[in-house]
Amino acid sequence: MDLKERIVENSVEMFLSKGCKSVTMDEIACENGISKRTLYEHFRDKNTLLEECLNLMQKRMVSFTETYLAESKSILDMVCMVHEHQSDLMINMRINFFDELKKFYPEVFKKHYGRFLDFHRKVTIEFLQRGQDQGFFLKDIDKELVTKVLIEISSLIENADVFSLKNHTRKQLFRESVIIYFRGISTSAGIKMIDKYLNIKE
Repeated sequence: MDLKERIVENSVEMFLSKGCKSVTMDEIACENGISKRTLYEHFRDKNTLLEECLNLMQKRMVSFTETYLAESKSILDMVCMVHEHQSDLMINMRINFFDELKKFYPEVFKKHYGRFLDFHRKVTIEFLQRGQDQGFFLKDIDKELVTKVLIEISSLIENADVFSLKNHTRKQLFRESVIIYFRGISTSAGIKMIDKYLNIKE
């Protein structure tokens, strides 16, 4: 890993844990043991660094998705695996990261958030199709509409103004929203599998 890659890796962790506004370029330079001059030789400004960080975050999202798809026997197995590893999937993400990005770095947000949504839509539609093919999801659901609903649910449970992690864990929020929603669009076989998983966890 070269210096630029190391800076981006460390910056992602800092931005996600502390927020993209509060972390300064001085702190990033200090964290990486380099001077600000060296930092600016690699990144023109904070916006440029944020863009590199968002590129890395998207690569991680793709990697997580591929890993869970490869390791799961069925689509509903994948849902259960995602539920079990919520803290890993969020990569210690500050729950309102994108809200902060939109407010304070609108140009960066506009450029990159659409890519995140496009990826989310594509993966979710493929996921629903596989679930139908495997006999777990109802055949007559509108996959485009369901995808929009799931994206909105995801956005809602990541909104710190609505759900505080002081009162709810990520796993609890995921269970009470996403898993229960999936149960509602499942066939009898899908419901049986979800109920079996939920009963084990109670």
